[in-house]
Amino acid sequence: MTQSSNGIFRVPVHVFLIAVGLIMLAVVGGSIATLGYNAMNQALRAALEDQFDSLTILMRERGRRLVDPIGAQLGVLIHDPLSSATSLEGRLARLPVLAETLRMNGTVVSVYAGYPNGDFILVRKIETDEDVSRFNAPEGTRFLVQTITEQENGKRNGAFRFYNHALHLIRHDPRDDYTYDPRQRPWYRESQFTNVQKLSEPYVFFTTQEIGITVSRRSADRGAILGLDATIVRLASEIASIRPSSGSEVAILDSEGRMIAYEDLSKVISLHGDGRVGRLHVSDLGVPVLARIAEKERLLGPARSGTIEVDGADWAYSNGPLDIGLSEPARILLAVPVHEMFAASRQIIQVQGAFVVLVLILGIPVGWLLVRRISRPLKVLAQDVRALAAFEFDEPIQVDTRIREVAELSVTIDNLRYTIQRFLEINRAIAGEEDFDTLLRRLLDEIIATTDTEAGILYLTDAEGARLVPHASRTDDGHDLDFPIPDVLLSRRNNVIVRSIADENAESAAASQSELELCGLAGLPEKMAEPPQFLLAAPLYNRQKELVGVLLLIESHAMDPALVRFTEALSGSAAVSVEARQLIAAQRELFESFIQMIAGAIDAKSPYTGGHCARVPELTKMLAAAADRSDDGPFARFKLSEDDWQAIHVAAWLHDCGKVTTPEFVVDKATKLETIYDRIHEIRMRIEVMKREAEIGFLRHLLAEGGDPADDAELRRQQSELDADFAFLAECNLGGEFMSPERVERIEALSRKTWTRTLSDRLGVSHAERARMDAVPERSLPAEEPLLSDRPEHMFARPEADKLSPDNHWGFKMDVPELLYNRGEVHNLKISRGTLTDEDRYKINEHIVQTIKMLDRLPFPKHLRNVPELAGGHHEKMDGTGYPKRLTKNDMSPVARMMAIADIFEALTAVDRPYKKGKTLSEALKIMTFMVKDQHVDPDLFDLFLTSGIYMDYALKFLRPDQIDAVDPQDYRVSAPAAE
Repeated sequence: MTQSSNGIFRVPVHVFLIAVGLIMLAVVGGSIATLGYNAMNQALRAALEDQFDSLTILMRERGRRLVDPIGAQLGVLIHDPLSSATSLEGRLARLPVLAETLRMNGTVVSVYAGYPNGDFILVRKIETDEDVSRFNAPEGTRFLVQTITEQENGKRNGAFRFYNHALHLIRHDPRDDYTYDPRQRPWYRESQFTNVQKLSEPYVFFTTQEIGITVSRRSADRGAILGLDATIVRLASEIASIRPSSGSEVAILDSEGRMIAYEDLSKVISLHGDGRVGRLHVSDLGVPVLARIAEKERLLGPARSGTIEVDGADWAYSNGPLDIGLSEPARILLAVPVHEMFAASRQIIQVQGAFVVLVLILGIPVGWLLVRRISRPLKVLAQDVRALAAFEFDEPIQVDTRIREVAELSVTIDNLRYTIQRFLEINRAIAGEEDFDTLLRRLLDEIIATTDTEAGILYLTDAEGARLVPHASRTDDGHDLDFPIPDVLLSRRNNVIVRSIADENAESAAASQSELELCGLAGLPEKMAEPPQFLLAAPLYNRQKELVGVLLLIESHAMDPALVRFTEALSGSAAVSVEARQLIAAQRELFESFIQMIAGAIDAKSPYTGGHCARVPELTKMLAAAADRSDDGPFARFKLSEDDWQAIHVAAWLHDCGKVTTPEFVVDKATKLETIYDRIHEIRMRIEVMKREAEIGFLRHLLAEGGDPADDAELRRQQSELDADFAFLAECNLGGEFMSPERVERIEALSRKTWTRTLSDRLGVSHAERARMDAVPERSLPAEEPLLSDRPEHMFARPEADKLSPDNHWGFKMDVPELLYNRGEVHNLKISRGTLTDEDRYKINEHIVQTIKMLDRLPFPKHLRNVPELAGGHHEKMDGTGYPKRLTKNDMSPVARMMAIADIFEALTAVDRPYKKGKTLSEALKIMTFMVKDQHVDPDLFDLFLTSGIYMDYALKFLRPDQIDAVDPQDYRVSAPAAE
């Protein structure tokens, strides 16, 4: 192809002729095919309308053949003596007539008669194994006679009689449970007062639960109502037989759109839960085209046809009346996909198109061969380019052609392929490596391979930005440069590295000995297979144009100027990658620091926790590592990824972060009356006052009555009694013993003792306490006060925010006390065990609720989304009695169950808690054995804890020598409970 001076492109004559010939043949062939296609389509449309009319007539005739014989048979039966027979014997005598009725018409499944007194006789065909199974019929049964007869005593007896084909009785089964009353059935009621034959809507037969229709009519002597049951299966099969094509749809429905018949009967009838049956509306049939036709067309009047589009497909349809002898007007809807209707015309078009192609092939063979020969290299090249678009860069691009331009284009595209491939490999290396130092080495390896240089060094700036520190040095064979490389001071502008930073561009320089010494690389030539010839330094800048490092490439051959430009482009991508990884590493370090800070704050907050938050992660990780190493047993399939390990680390360190919200005076409550201080001192002072009041009363008595001051026995008795009372209260305050009913009664008795208050109790109190005290009026002074009391100011209402609704979205299932705190003196002293009230206990347990809430609010990345679940489950029990969610073993992840064991074992053995001494190994393991038996901890994990020796590894690292006693792990192993 050439271009003239005026810009007009010219082509060779053979190309022009081939093009013109192809165009002309295509236009002529296409015109002929289009005209033929349109003419044939018009003829097919006319033929289809005629076919619609024929199918409607055919369906009417077939429907009549199904319904009319049933009515004719019933017309004969209404004159049969069966209707006047008053005894069972008389009715059974008509069995041959009834059996012959069933034999004559395969559609009729049963014939029956109902009488005014409720008597009933029904004869049913037994044809299939399903019929035999349904009625428990004996072998050889061909007819079943079901009867209900009223006896003289008014009792109604039901019976099933089984007959063979010769009408010989095989078996007679009395059926007291057969309580069918024909007078309550629609077929009986509708025919009771008329001689007109009645045809029911489809319904479920009472006995067989089959779907069909009933034809009923009153007998000529009005002595009975006779009926025939017929299935509608054949009507459905008739519909299937008249379908014009495989994709066609045919349905019969009434004027309201309710279905009468369809080839799939299960879509016609709707069965309700209460046993009622109804006909589906065509819109509920699940056939969009029929529903759309019914919606568009009125289901009344003469036949109509047309086309309609449904779900992007065109349909030809017909909507016409259909008289098949039913009790209600019927319509028939027919729909044929246009693509099936025009299949023949499309086939003709295909034949014509094939003919045109054949002419093209036979008419211009020489031109075709030439064009193919010329275009083949371009096709191959196009395929290679498409492979590049699909990110397939492995195969080199090589085109065998004598056309110079095509060959040059092939080489250029192959160079592009190689460059993109190396860029992608660099990105994959960056994305797939977690360790920062390893990432830098892989990044440098990829850059060396991409630029085809012999070696390279990657420098990064230090924190102050004053020097460049070498972080990776590699050769083209994937090894490190094995010699010390010094830092580069940015204050010295005497080497190629610093000059590239000053110019903000890649700089190259000859690798002379002096230049190498200035760069601190005097030992480089000894470590390379060939002496270095050039150095290429490219500064690395982040998105804020800040220097993050320098890439130094070492070349043993002549420096290609294109390599400088390529390295500059490559350095930008490398800089962004390095910066991104530095930011990720910095964020992880910051996150880890926050975790350590929170855990340290929790342990520092209360001496009762010590180093708990630091030791639980260690023990949890030991258990997780042991489970990860298991190749058999319950944990054979338990394997942890790097993301899983990070989630365990974070969850274990933050498992008690909710304790930052728990008041210290609750956690550290050592006595029953202790809040911020121990209120036993108030009780002591009141008793001191009461002793003084007793003494004052004694002295006043002496002054008033006279007497000997030495006669103070009563005073000493009272004071001694008060001393004993205080000693008792002080002992109860310690919470060391179980509070027996006698002790509780004594506390209540002491609470009724009084002392005299002469000062207002509302002076100097806080606003909040004053508000609680104002719940009762202030008493006038002096006022008698009880020694012990539960006052309004002792009751702290629980804020609405602290309450948990049963359907809270966290799934907490904890019994929340009504009050936030109950500091009543009597209430606290009556605590049966320990020093904590229900409110105190909930406040301590609430730390796990706060842990989950706090962690739930953190925007964890995807691989840490399960941190709240892992951290929040260490107080759950395997039997579902734990808190806060009452989870069972199956509800908890293995790691959450591991953390529960770690939390318990650490708490039992900890020695840095002032309220208890740490347990020995044997004591702790014995306690945990009982917890396994009580289904509080996971037996499989506890067994792993013992058999793997984790308990001893932890003990050697964290326990004191006097705690590590001799234990045999086999003595503490407990078999896992059998699965329920």
